Amino acid sequence: MSAPKKVKAQNIMYYEVIKNNLHYYRHVLCLTQAEAAERAGISAKYLSLIECQISNNPPTLEVLFDLARALNIEPYQLFKKLVEI
Repeated sequence: MSAPKKVKAQNIMYYEVIKNNLHYYRHVLCLTQAEAAERAGISAKYLSLIECQISNNPPTLEVLFDLARALNIEPYQLFKKLVEI
């Protein structure tokens, strides 16, 4: 098994968008990390790592698809920056 690829510096902003969106949509549903993780079939610790240090622990597309389904959103919503008011 190979080590995870290092995230390129120019892509960190995209990972931050994903991290922020996961956190936002989870809170919209009033879900804890443990509840959202259970719905997605991943560990709460892994979801915590994704939400806190995604650029160090980039998830696969499969995990992102599972998280989107768990949060009742379309996968693209994880990648689209939320409008700031």
